[in-house]
Amino acid sequence: MASNQNDFRRFGAALLLGMAAGLAARYYFEARARNDNRVQTGLIDWEQARQAALRISQWEQAPVDNRAFRREQYARMVAISEPLIADYLGVRLPEPVSRIFVFDRREWLEANIISFSQLFRPIEEMYEKNGGGRGALGMIMNDVSSKLLGVQIGGLLGYLAQRVLGQYDLSLLSAEATGGALYFVEPNIARVQQQLGLSDEDFRLWITLHEMTHAFEFEAYPWVRSYFRELLEQNFALISGQMLSSGNSLVDMLTRLLQGIGSGQHWIETVLTPEQRAVFDRIQALMSIIEGYGNHVMNAVGRRLLPSFSQIEHQIGQRQRQRTLLDQMVFRLTGLDLKLAQYQQGEAFVNAIVAARGIGFASRVWERPENLPTLDEIRNPAQWMIRMDRQGGW
Repeated sequence: MASNQNDFRRFGAALLLGMAAGLAARYYFEARARNDNRVQTGLIDWEQARQAALRISQWEQAPVDNRAFRREQYARMVAISEPLIADYLGVRLPEPVSRIFVFDRREWLEANIISFSQLFRPIEEMYEKNGGGRGALGMIMNDVSSKLLGVQIGGLLGYLAQRVLGQYDLSLLSAEATGGALYFVEPNIARVQQQLGLSDEDFRLWITLHEMTHAFEFEAYPWVRSYFRELLEQNFALISGQMLSSGNSLVDMLTRLLQGIGSGQHWIETVLTPEQRAVFDRIQALMSIIEGYGNHVMNAVGRRLLPSFSQIEHQIGQRQRQRTLLDQMVFRLTGLDLKLAQYQQGEAFVNAIVAARGIGFASRVWERPENLPTLDEIRNPAQWMIRMDRQGGW
């Protein structure tokens, strides 16, 4: 397994190096023909991203069958899930979840392209304020790289559109702090349910339970949304500052990447500066708790509620262990494998706390930002329990 991971790192390094070399060469040959008065493109060509995502998603081949029936079914499941989760956690939602959408892949893509464009807006604004594609920054970020970035983002979204089942969309960086929305990508849900021979009702309720837990995490504890947003803004500020500090930032990043090969770290972690790594670790810790807590609650409630829970758990686990080489490579290169690690580490942490002290004690993570565990504490739950005991108040 270690050999495969090193191969993935080397492939990632080669990919980035090749991309940088290709962009520099393309810029050199096109720069002479570029007119200074030409209208500059943005950092990311979002229409290019949209078109690439739609092509890769194959959305035309995956329509929603019985949309009205499915919308009513999911609304009923949300109504079933909410009081069960509330009783288990001992907390209530301020408002019932009412924004429930049954999507095909294209509709999911349209919603998430908007979210992604909002996510990248701080970097794009910094890019535009500092001359767009002109000057030293233009060596990399010009109209060619704009389209390339669009294709890369669109490729990732198109890949995800074929696989995502459900989503609690928080619209984290939107201007309006509205409540989240539940998305159910019905063609993908139907495909997995049929392929694995799972119960129509139980499988969809299993998905609903997980997404509804995220609604509790963000809506019952409003500070989580603003805290998450602050972390992302700090991360973007550091990235923007690095991009604009000198023309050697890409070289420095690639140097760190090559030096990190064989270190045991994920390639994404190796390219970060110390300041970026500190913020990245806090984001990782928060995401680990969000996902792990969601899995714990889904399993705790689901075992009592769903007759076929054991079959769902077994079949989904087996499916995850049988990913193709292409899936493994995409996960490694895009960082999706870090998200899987978040599920596993976060769930192990919450399970350990609940086993030792109960769900009420585990839910102290949501009392305030200072109570969130660090990555070290997630790997060693006893450290977090000791810290909470010292603080008292429970």
